[in-house]
Amino acid sequence: MADDDSTSTVDLTWHKVVEPGELEDDSVKMAVVTGKLLAVSRCRGRYGALDNVCPHKGGPLGQGQIEEGKLVCPWHGREYDPVSGHCDGYEESVPSYPVEEREDGVYVGLPAG
Repeated sequence: MADDDSTSTVDLTWHKVVEPGELEDDSVKMAVVTGKLLAVSRCRGRYGALDNVCPHKGGPLGQGQIEEGKLVCPWHGREYDPVSGHCDGYEESVPSYPVEEREDGVYVGLPAG
């Protein structure tokens, strides 16, 4: 489960974003949840969910690739941790969302409302 301290004190609504077996390891896809674009990834057996927009130049992270454990922006190659959204060497990070792997798929928790 990915942790995002900014959502830990608010109510979350859980949304299914991946079917069982749909996302192979070291892969990423875009998902739309209540009008919000997310980059959902599976890296080294862990799922992550980040905002789809790279804070560097606005690239679509869901069209990026997982390389050596990092989600790489397809526009300029900026590398982010696919679970936390942290970018080594930069203050900018991508907002991350909690993820739960359940028997019927993978769910992302977004603030209710």
